[in-house]
Amino acid sequence: MKKTIKLVLAIVVIFLLVRLCSSNFGSVINLPGGLGESSSTTTGSNESGGGWFSPKSNKTATDDDTPKDISDLERELGIGTDEKPSSTINLPSTTTTASTDPLSFKGIPITGSSTSFGTKLVNAGFRNNGNGTYTGDFAGYSGCKVTPSGSNPVQEVRVDFPVISDWNALEKAYDSLQASLTQKYGIEPKTSTNNNIATYSLPNGTITLDADVSNQSNWHVILKYANAASTINNYTVKNPIDDL
Repeated sequence: MKKTIKLVLAIVVIFLLVRLCSSNFGSVINLPGGLGESSSTTTGSNESGGGWFSPKSNKTATDDDTPKDISDLERELGIGTDEKPSSTINLPSTTTTASTDPLSFKGIPITGSSTSFGTKLVNAGFRNNGNGTYTGDFAGYSGCKVTPSGSNPVQEVRVDFPVISDWNALEKAYDSLQASLTQKYGIEPKTSTNNNIATYSLPNGTITLDADVSNQSNWHVILKYANAASTINNYTVKNPIDDL
């Protein structure tokens, strides 16, 4: 009988302890920093323990909790895959490149056939000498002889200034023309102490200033305009974007 009473009392004590623990620890368990979440399973309640994180949304039974593969993440971000963004990339219509337009002589582009170039020289006031040369005024000097070179297209133009028999006058004319070329093109020429040649290197060709001093009876200044190779072949380098 005593054993039965003791067993009943033990069962009652255990039952009371279980009820006591359930009432004390079934609510929110607060952790330091406000990170604790409610252990209550009351319907409609989705509040977190507050603090640093916002409440978590309830997931349905169809939600996939497995981590995404790295390829899936890259695909969403548009990186590491062959997929291209849907937005349009606007490319510049032009890019900064060296000019490949031909040089100009008296405002006339040095290009085209010798016949068409000669016609333009005549229209600019030069006289056709009938032997492939033209005579006229140029850079303030009268009686300059102009000789285009190359048939189709014209590649070079040579200007022979009038003969100057006085050395000082020849030197003055040379220096004046060099100063004018430097001012117009904004660059210093490449010169040599061994001769009297000044060369202006431009993106689309070269301009060379020289003087023939081999014979005093024929001293004169010479000026040459020569296109670069790309324009000599009547070829102009284009921006490939222009073809698209």
